[in-house]
Amino acid sequence: MEEIQECLKDPEKLKKTAWRYMQTESFKIWGGFFSFVFVIFMLFSSGDFSFLLTLSSIVSTFSFLMVALKIETGRTCKGVSLKMMECYIAIFFGRLCAIIPFEGYLPFDKSGDWFYQLCEFIGFCLACAIVYCCRIRHAHTYDPSTDTLNHLYLMLPALAVSLILHPNLNNFLPSDIAWAFALYLESVAVLCQLFMFMKEGQAQPHTSHFLAAQALAKLMSFIFWASSFSELSNPNHYIKSFVGNWVVAMQLVQLIVMGDFIYHYIRCIQKGIPVSQLLCSDNV
Repeated sequence: MEEIQECLKDPEKLKKTAWRYMQTESFKIWGGFFSFVFVIFMLFSSGDFSFLLTLSSIVSTFSFLMVALKIETGRTCKGVSLKMMECYIAIFFGRLCAIIPFEGYLPFDKSGDWFYQLCEFIGFCLACAIVYCCRIRHAHTYDPSTDTLNHLYLMLPALAVSLILHPNLNNFLPSDIAWAFALYLESVAVLCQLFMFMKEGQAQPHTSHFLAAQALAKLMSFIFWASSFSELSNPNHYIKSFVGNWVVAMQLVQLIVMGDFIYHYIRCIQKGIPVSQLLCSDNV
């Protein structure tokens, strides 16, 4: 903050500081992304608040594309949690089961006609491609000794809770359970990657950007459902009358889980240092 205040007083220093930020990998990635989002908003949005849900999906899909491209260009899966990506395959599959045949969980604007579903399907394909790279294509570069969190401990509780606490916007039990399962599992899936960071003692830039994008996506989704959570509840059922609150709470859980990571990620960007150093307390 002090550096920013000093720069505002000195135009030449402000110019140099801005140029320094523009040369960072983080600025190039996020700058390109937000330019793309602006174009998508102009083309596919009706200006409705529900576009926030589509925007959340775009951010999430973008994060998977970053990881997939990095794996292919570098021909290595180093730093990528296979367990987390397998969780995301289940997440996307569950959500697609709820949004392709039904309309209950779709955005209200025209992006919900097909674009939202397309984003989710692309994310599903990218997650499958990353898992394929980790298990087969570049399996020799994947280190299972650092990816130790058993994702079944995340999947099974998420499934159990979804059987009890699920909305009924589709009025079709299997799809409502699938949507709830995807949301609950997504709230904790990033733990696999965070555990891997701690095990390795370092963070890869592409996986750091991935988690930051996932946090942004969850923040958007949280804002949307926090304003619409009453639609998820069934006031005529004692347990399901709290479903809307539970859904919002679970999304808040992920933001809390990632809070420390996001703090260090932002500090790295502010200081203009590589995000790969975010686990080094001396630097951030």
